[in-house]
Amino acid sequence: MKNKKITLFATALVALSSATLLVGCGKKYDVKLIVYNWEDYIYEGTDNDGNIIDDSLVEMFESYYQEKTGLVLKVFYESFSTNEEMYQQIALGAISPDLIAPSDYMIQRMANEGKLEKFDYDVAEEAYGEALANWTEFGSPYIQERFAAEKLKDGSSFLEYAVPYFWGTIGFTYDPNYFTAEQVSSWEALWNKDNYFKKQFSLKDSMRDTYVPAIFHVYRDEIAALDNDAPDFNEQLSEIFNRCDNATIALVEAALIEAKNQTVYGFEVDEGKDDIIRGTYHANLAWSGDSVYSMDSAEDSRNPKILHYSLPEEGSNVWFDGWCMPKGANKELAQEFVNFICDPYYAALCTDAVGYSSPIVGEEMWDLINEWYAAEEGEETYEVDLSFYFGDSIDEVAIISIPLADKGRQFDAQYPAEEVLNRCCLMKDFGTQTTKVEEMWTRVKGA
Repeated sequence: MKNKKITLFATALVALSSATLLVGCGKKYDVKLIVYNWEDYIYEGTDNDGNIIDDSLVEMFESYYQEKTGLVLKVFYESFSTNEEMYQQIALGAISPDLIAPSDYMIQRMANEGKLEKFDYDVAEEAYGEALANWTEFGSPYIQERFAAEKLKDGSSFLEYAVPYFWGTIGFTYDPNYFTAEQVSSWEALWNKDNYFKKQFSLKDSMRDTYVPAIFHVYRDEIAALDNDAPDFNEQLSEIFNRCDNATIALVEAALIEAKNQTVYGFEVDEGKDDIIRGTYHANLAWSGDSVYSMDSAEDSRNPKILHYSLPEEGSNVWFDGWCMPKGANKELAQEFVNFICDPYYAALCTDAVGYSSPIVGEEMWDLINEWYAAEEGEETYEVDLSFYFGDSIDEVAIISIPLADKGRQFDAQYPAEEVLNRCCLMKDFGTQTTKVEEMWTRVKGA
């Protein structure tokens, strides 16, 4: 991603002066909203060096709400580091948020446990109501269909309990000066016994993320035998991908210990996106947005280098983080915030700041993608058809020409082709097997 701040849109709402927000020493706000989100996962109004250059998204919403209603709104914005931390803090009563942004499997868990409020969603029409008009108009048709297809235990749709915020995949960020694209085109790279691969990969210190390459490895023959053109291919792949029975857990454990002793340098939580730039190792199991960060930062470093992203050919995990309302939330105000952030202008601000793929489409988002990635005249290019993703939200056919030199880099990390996404699966909650998977993970790290 080119490190530019958005310049193609009109100026944002002018912030109201602080004098209008405070009345003497009395009450400073009329209504409050508590938002509990991931760290560094929203537009904060800063440049790449952390300097404040604009109102944050939260401040923009506060101003918008006061202009619309005449009421002074205070958004209390808190952050968490993991889904489990968020879940525990709410369970303990340490925080009572109106909005949270958990990952897909945690949405499943909380909805199945009756811990989430429903959005204004018409099941019969499979559509949100007026409260979420921006999502209805600008939500990617592909993401809407993919998200709606995921069902909870009672058969209800994800969309009744969550509105997608960001999404992405898991693959390898790698140094092409050390590995060829072919060498990291498969998860089997982690089980390569060639000494050249020894201790050159890092994995996530996360049982769920590191489960991904292992499950593709242990069932590689069964997966290879699937018919990629079958209408239910993704459904069949998903069944394999989400296996967590005792026998599978044992196979995954053995596979991860084998990789750990051969190709894996170590496990990391967040530092991998910088270690890959420093050359601590030459391939990093990474979320696509973190890979974009690494590629951008490597280009801008004191000693510039080029990094690439590989989404292995067997398939991978496609994940979603979505806005949810815990029980007892201020539903009206929470949905107002979600609708606001689904406006393409504000969605683009967040996409620019965070680096992950937004489910929001429309002219503003299309312009932003072209500003970042479109080839200039005279460059050798390859074409990508994003019509499946943008639908009829723009006035032209969503085909973009990307510089051939950028193939396998930021654009491909953020917007994989439809056939690539068809090989990617949502990971379901481990359910009653969670404890056994956690115990397995403890043994792997201690081996």
